Amino acid sequence: MKIHAMLVDGNGRSYSSFVDVPLNKVSDTESISNKQDGTIWRIGMRHITKHKRTSKDYVTTGVRSPEEMHVGGEPHFIGVMSGHAEITQQDGSTWRLATGDFLWVGPGALHHSNNPSTVDVTIFNLYLPGTSADTHDPNFK
Repeated sequence: MKIHAMLVDGNGRSYSSFVDVPLNKVSDTESISNKQDGTIWRIGMRHITKHKRTSKDYVTTGVRSPEEMHVGGEPHFIGVMSGHAEITQQDGSTWRLATGDFLWVGPGALHHSNNPSTVDVTIFNLYLPGTSADTHDPNFK
């Protein structure tokens, strides 16, 4: 199964791509991946904004601005469990993820996360072994 990914190119810039996660068929309607070596997982609400990052009405608090970017940190998956997310990479490309979409966040990938959803946004995170310096392409079981 291909899922959305934020990866880092040979020049250290983040860009949008896809990664393959091998699935095993369980039934005619179900497939699951092999157990991944997760280190931490969490499910939680995310800040809700009413406007997309590119809107003139986009307002943030504190040091964040529409141009703010943060680093992906340790290797991890996110899954949108409710609402939707808008994530812009350093190259300007944007993923708009809806409920049920998953994203691989590669370490070192600069991005701006925004959740312009009319419903509460709930995000699932699964961190895998590694550090924020592991910028190589992932290899899943």
